[in-house]
Amino acid sequence: MFSEHDVLRTTAIIVLLLSAGLLIYRTDVGLGILLGGLMSLLGFRLMIIDAARLLQLAKTVPLSRRDVSRLNRRAFLKRMALYAAALIAAATSPYLNYLAAFGGLLLPRLAIYYHLLLGRINRGT
Repeated sequence: MFSEHDVLRTTAIIVLLLSAGLLIYRTDVGLGILLGGLMSLLGFRLMIIDAARLLQLAKTVPLSRRDVSRLNRRAFLKRMALYAAALIAAATSPYLNYLAAFGGLLLPRLAIYYHLLLGRINRGT
């Protein structure tokens, strides 16, 4: 299997290569991919940190469903505020392409599918 650090590394590579290639073609698209990709990397890293913090807290203190729900909701709202800020910046800036920024936000999902497919190929299933 793969870990979250593999997904982070693959996403960073995809963001850098895709944005560098698209900067040559169209500057606004390349910058949009770069903004969306970097924000998705930051959001994914925040998700890893929040999950690790929740698991560490659950090992030391018994948590109720309400506590877990509250912590998850707070972490989710932080990530959504980050994504919203990236999309608002892309929508209001003439130097960024909105759809490219939205596509950049989806790059961690692409990296996850890549690792799933690579794992299936390596296992032969």
